[in-house]
Amino acid sequence: MNNPQEQLFGNALNLIPQLGPLRLSHLLKHFKTFEAAWHATRAAYTTCGFNPKLVEQMVSQKQTIDPSLEFAKLGKLGIETVIVGSVEYPDLLREISAFPPVLYVRGKVDALNTPAIAMVGTRKMSDYGKLAASEIAAGLVNAGLTICSGLAFGVDAQVLTASINLGGLAIAVLASPLDNASIAPKSNFQLAQKIMEHGCLVSEYPLGAQVQKQNFPIRNRIIAGLSLGTVVVEADVDSGSLITANFALEQNREVFAVPGSIFSEVSRGSNNLIKKGAKLVSSYLDVCEELNLDLVPAPELELNSEISANERQILETLTREPTHVDNLARNLRMPAAELNSSLVMLEMKGRVRNLGGAKFSKIR
Repeated sequence: MNNPQEQLFGNALNLIPQLGPLRLSHLLKHFKTFEAAWHATRAAYTTCGFNPKLVEQMVSQKQTIDPSLEFAKLGKLGIETVIVGSVEYPDLLREISAFPPVLYVRGKVDALNTPAIAMVGTRKMSDYGKLAASEIAAGLVNAGLTICSGLAFGVDAQVLTASINLGGLAIAVLASPLDNASIAPKSNFQLAQKIMEHGCLVSEYPLGAQVQKQNFPIRNRIIAGLSLGTVVVEADVDSGSLITANFALEQNREVFAVPGSIFSEVSRGSNNLIKKGAKLVSSYLDVCEELNLDLVPAPELELNSEISANERQILETLTREPTHVDNLARNLRMPAAELNSSLVMLEMKGRVRNLGGAKFSKIR
């Protein structure tokens, strides 16, 4: 279990803005414990290799921090502190360079040590990307894998939602502290609450830390680091998802990419990854096979549920490609009320997927 004193002083040191993950790791290596590092003298900090300016900044900052009070704030918010070296600290993350010595977690801490796959992509999903993200995430979850992503619009939210809807484990890595006021974007606040019930929120940033633009690409190393491999669904050439993929490559983890249209801007980056050697993914099975995971394949859907004549017509007309309900109504010459009612029933039976924007696709 975590040592409470190490949690307390690890958090206190992490509150000093001049100490990033590399300096925190250096302190821990030199002083053996965070408690000893906190109580060290100016001379001891100098001996461990810190320059005089940094030493003075540390000493000055320490005078403004009450370790017990700050740690109590975390407890009141249900935020757990996970210190490197503890049983709870994820083994995979410890393998990366610049790993965060202090992690903050809200939700199921055990989720950190489950086999996970990172799924990332554009904030501006196409209908194709939305369908691909949902289907691959669903397959991975049914095969017993945890889905790890950010909490951004688009692919991040789509794959985390797919995992939760199937009762799977989900991990969202934030570039901000984990108090409710800092969770962003606000439109995904309710999703964050659900993730805490079906997995956890993770951050390396202590309470009160300022959210800065550079936090987001830095955060991506944790998404890749927690995962056996990273799947890029849709990404343009300047997408932050490619930063996650690059971190995965640096960490000797597998990178996968879903192929997209050559005419689609949101597929330029992911298609380039495939050109550079990323594994092309058209199914969750491609991920499992490449990683040699001995997992139970996702079960086939039960197709013997009773369906009405209208529902059968819809299933015979729909394909795996997104179809707008207006086009469906025209093709079937079915009254709108009957069509909408039948689509709702088919969605409940797991036969069609509602992609939003009045578009539907056939699952199987």
